[in-house]
Amino acid sequence: MILGKIIGKLSTTEFTFSVTGDAKKHQYVQVMHPGNYFVLAQIAEITKDVSNTLAYCHIIGYKEDKHIVGIKTPFNPETEVLKAEDSFLQDVLGITKDSGAFIGKLDGRDNISIYLDFNKMLTKHVAVLAKTGAGKSYVSGVLVEEILNKNIPILIIDPHGEYSSLKYPNPEDIEKLSALNLSPKGFLNHICEYSPDLETNTGAMPLKLNASGLTSTEIMKLLPIKLSLPQQNLLYSALKNMGTNKTNFDELLLALEYEDNSAKWTLMNVIEYMKKLNLFSEAYTSYIELIQPGKASIINLRGVDPEVQEVIVHKLVSDLFNERKRSNIPPFFLLIEEAHNFCPERNFGEAKSSGILRTIAAEGRKFGLGLCVITQRPSRIEKSVLSQCNTQIILKVSNPGDIKAIATSAEGMNAMTENEIPNIPIGNAMITGVIDIPIFVNVRPRITKHGGEAVKIFDDEVEIQEPMKQNDFVNEIRESKELLPLINQRYTKRDIELMVDNPENLEILLIPCALVNCYNNEEFNILIDLASGKIIRNIETLDSVEFIHSFPNISSQESKVLGIAITLGKFKASELFSKSGLQFGEIYDIINVFETKNLLIKEGDSFQISNSLKIFSKLKDCASYEKVEYGDIKFDRKIEKKYDSNQVKTILEKFIKVNSSKEGFLVFYNLKT
Repeated sequence: MILGKIIGKLSTTEFTFSVTGDAKKHQYVQVMHPGNYFVLAQIAEITKDVSNTLAYCHIIGYKEDKHIVGIKTPFNPETEVLKAEDSFLQDVLGITKDSGAFIGKLDGRDNISIYLDFNKMLTKHVAVLAKTGAGKSYVSGVLVEEILNKNIPILIIDPHGEYSSLKYPNPEDIEKLSALNLSPKGFLNHICEYSPDLETNTGAMPLKLNASGLTSTEIMKLLPIKLSLPQQNLLYSALKNMGTNKTNFDELLLALEYEDNSAKWTLMNVIEYMKKLNLFSEAYTSYIELIQPGKASIINLRGVDPEVQEVIVHKLVSDLFNERKRSNIPPFFLLIEEAHNFCPERNFGEAKSSGILRTIAAEGRKFGLGLCVITQRPSRIEKSVLSQCNTQIILKVSNPGDIKAIATSAEGMNAMTENEIPNIPIGNAMITGVIDIPIFVNVRPRITKHGGEAVKIFDDEVEIQEPMKQNDFVNEIRESKELLPLINQRYTKRDIELMVDNPENLEILLIPCALVNCYNNEEFNILIDLASGKIIRNIETLDSVEFIHSFPNISSQESKVLGIAITLGKFKASELFSKSGLQFGEIYDIINVFETKNLLIKEGDSFQISNSLKIFSKLKDCASYEKVEYGDIKFDRKIEKKYDSNQVKTILEKFIKVNSSKEGFLVFYNLKT
């Protein structure tokens, strides 16, 4: 298609043509060069007056030896300007599907799909840059979907809890996805969420950091304040007196108590604060568990203080980087949301996590550790980190300082593309690093549910109600639904219907449960099914273990002794005698009864509890992180309760401290067969 003819003054970088066809801004065009080959160009701007429409073009070049090469002599005047053919455009830009992440369609070209090279992402890093509300979390969600589809391990630092929705399919854009040969999909079985704050993030697993072998340098980096020189000297002195340069918080507090220095009290308070956070443990979250092919591990930091977030990112990422350098874990992708808080430009202060992120940006590519930083303030993220991100996905940005930071760090950026950054429409992105020049892309819809929407304070429409007539409140109460104490799933019935083959067979069951808060060195909850008497370990699959039926029907005195036996695990008869307060003859008789009922197993002169009772000594392994909330729900069946929380409490109190118990209904989606 002919769009016009070249006019005016010509150069080797730009030209102008008089528009006679359907030309649009950002459109790709091709022009025959006097050397008898086509050259690719792009319309940068279009102007119009009473008599003429002019298009101003930026010359991109032509393909030579797999590289885009600029022209060395200008075009001839009056040369026809043609709409670039799809095949020519793909050839020059080098857009291929091989090993790529499908991000969207080239702007204005629905036949040309844009793919990001996974190898480049793992070795040359990525940045997603946008102002608030421009869609950076949405685009990063698209990126994570593609990474999961390729079975690449990914660790997501999520300060606001926006990425949990990746578990569930997108029910909103079915038609748009179908047009791209895609369909809604959730990654429920590929995502595991971890958090240090389980009260705020009830569906997450506990995150524990490695507390073993902390050096003095590491301890200083882990403390949420900057230590003064006297405090640093005191710390080194305490470690020296301990005779080791590696320790944990408990040992360090004990050593500081013996120091004769008034500066120790502030230091001890800070260390005590870190200890009480319950972040550090000898039984820390396994690195191999976090980094697995085909799995995304989300570190949900919602509700955690910013200073503590920095400490978590520093320690976790440092340990994972060291494990990767030793090849103990596979190559993986690290995604950092709100990256300006974790590696700020030095004018805005130094975060605890700045150093390790600088190191990964510079050295991660050598070890197969790819970095993706996401920020709404590009000018506030450290320049040395941003400049290492060769692929940049740029959405709408308005702040002049942020635009300048992007233009300085992005590859192939020129004045034309820099001026376009504030005008990028929602749903579009400018991507640099895919080829030698920035390209504009219509970002594809997500196949998973988006979790980064802003909270609506006011509805768009408010229904104006008539004044309530006298006694109308009686009808209102009658019409209201029953409020029930519910333990909700993280996904809705609609989400499940998209995942199953026969959604018409899906029913909602309400299972009576007791959420019991226990204490054994630390607090934890267990969820008991009051219909079956089992402990529920996974509310989504209803994976359970026997509980009430495992505890035998015995006398109160025997129950007391059995509780002590469960607490001890393995013991001699004399130990049971000393802790029970009973006569030795009574203990001897009870032990014989327990042996007869296969409750105890004798090994030489010792005894241990049978396998059927071991669940009572490992209750922490069945810990639940759900909570009971009141709400109304349409359900198909309510399961009948056979036990109550008092029965559960009576059994538990024989061998563990019970703080409280709360009954409710677990919402369970059952597929009828």
